[in-house]
Amino acid sequence: MMFFRNFFNAFRLQNLRQRDKILSSILALLAGVTVAYAAIGFRQLVAITQGIMLGSSEENILDHVSGLAPSQIIFSTVTGGLIISFIYRFLMKSNRPASIADVMAANAVNHTVISTRKGLLSAVTSAIALGSGSAAGREGPVVHLGATISSWISRKLHLPPSMSRTILGCGVAAAVSASFNAPIAGVFFALEVILGQYALSAFAPIVIASVAAAIVSRIHIGDYPAFIIPDYHITTFWEFPAFIFLGIVSAFSAIIFIKSMFFTERIAAKIPIPEWARPALGGLAIALLALISPYILGHGYGTTDGALKELFSFELLLLLIVLKVAASSISLAFRFGTGIFSPSLFLGAMVGGAFGFVASWIASLTGDTTFSYGLYAIVGMGAVASAVLGAPISTILIIFELTGDYQITIALMVAVVISNLITHHFLKATSVFHMQLKQVGIDLEGGRARHVMRSTYVRSLMTDKYATASTLATLKQIRDMLLTQSHDHIYILDEGCKIIGLITVTELQKAHAGQEEATPKAINFCRDVPLTLTPSDSLEDAFQKFDESGEDTLPVVTDDSQAEIIGTLSQKHVLLAYNKALLDEKE
Repeated sequence: MMFFRNFFNAFRLQNLRQRDKILSSILALLAGVTVAYAAIGFRQLVAITQGIMLGSSEENILDHVSGLAPSQIIFSTVTGGLIISFIYRFLMKSNRPASIADVMAANAVNHTVISTRKGLLSAVTSAIALGSGSAAGREGPVVHLGATISSWISRKLHLPPSMSRTILGCGVAAAVSASFNAPIAGVFFALEVILGQYALSAFAPIVIASVAAAIVSRIHIGDYPAFIIPDYHITTFWEFPAFIFLGIVSAFSAIIFIKSMFFTERIAAKIPIPEWARPALGGLAIALLALISPYILGHGYGTTDGALKELFSFELLLLLIVLKVAASSISLAFRFGTGIFSPSLFLGAMVGGAFGFVASWIASLTGDTTFSYGLYAIVGMGAVASAVLGAPISTILIIFELTGDYQITIALMVAVVISNLITHHFLKATSVFHMQLKQVGIDLEGGRARHVMRSTYVRSLMTDKYATASTLATLKQIRDMLLTQSHDHIYILDEGCKIIGLITVTELQKAHAGQEEATPKAINFCRDVPLTLTPSDSLEDAFQKFDESGEDTLPVVTDDSQAEIIGTLSQKHVLLAYNKALLDEKE
């Protein structure tokens, strides 16, 4: 009978797992199709707004913007900013649009919950900003829109946390797949950037969602990649040292871009205007920069495509680098749109193209060989974007799906790895998204489990069960306390209630064995307490102090100069909390 009962339980568990797999696959298909149509709708809204504001609804407006009158540029960006300010003030009740960082936070700490109203309005404001000439990106808003739809599905169906995270990843993968016509890159972007792990249980549903989104996108938009790239080839393997140097240049370009974003954010915060009024002022600033070169307007895919096709001079490439960094930083800081994917690709293409000019010039001095600077624009595009986004695998796959060229992919891998290593070394962060989250107290470096350790504090696990004695307590008094109380150690306090030392059974035995005085005092045989904790210490801090001290229990003292003992924390409780976080992460 016991055998049959165990067999039935195992069979039922297997059926539940099989049912969950089927359900997640169906929901992945639903999310993929829905998000794909949402991404198409977002692009249509951008095109409609752009047609009204800038006079052209084409995605590639490179030729169109060069003939725009200054008055139309100013009218477009400022009017777009005013409309967004109105939405922030009266409809959204928020002072900024959402971004990829918010999706990461939702996955890690908000149980994948994203406000549907805020998500939809955020997408609308981003579309209006891009159509009006904002120098922000398109993919960030689409990713957040996809995550919003996935979150809505999970809440309506009351899905468990593990499946909710999988469906969230499905929405993100579908958004990237529909935007770039790159289903493979969509899968790995969701796993690499949003979920932060390559969970096998989530892989199949995310693949289904990404492929479904690509099919829908190709049916309605066509089977075209985001960029039409000429057939470039590596002329000689002696170019690989140049790709190494390009990786270094790309790293510092990414660092400058990231630093400029945070610097502009600090400057914008000091301007004495309401938060909701920022977009209009940002729109005016973008217009003034666009008067120098209108190629920075919008998400910039047309200009990026021009660099890949070698349409620009060396001087123009350098000018666009400076202008785009400034314009994108202003757009983000003044809430005139969101998204940094497109600006990163734009910046990388310009940096790579300018580097290609220099490399080709150097090569011409040493022989007859000349390089195609468009090839370097492709590699630079991937190297800069991967360093900014913290998504090396996804970026490599995007470029591979765009080019289909194995040789270029090898060169790209070299530059991407070097760029990411240098950027991570100097910024001490994996991506700009992690840096944005750190500003609001969410540290996801190292994964969700490590974030739990950083965001859980000693005060939540400490206990107030501890024993103390004065420095004048006798050996007999200490022995009686250890025998009669349920404590294995006693903290010795001075007159100001500060911890002077610690006595355990070991110290008591040593005092008995080497007793020289008739009534030795606690101050004479206590040992030092190597380290203490405070209630505001994180569990990660506690782990480190336990490791340094070698103690199983540490006292918790007040944060002030008095440092009065208020509790203790055992290493066992810290390990239990960490194990729970690991189990939650595995689920």
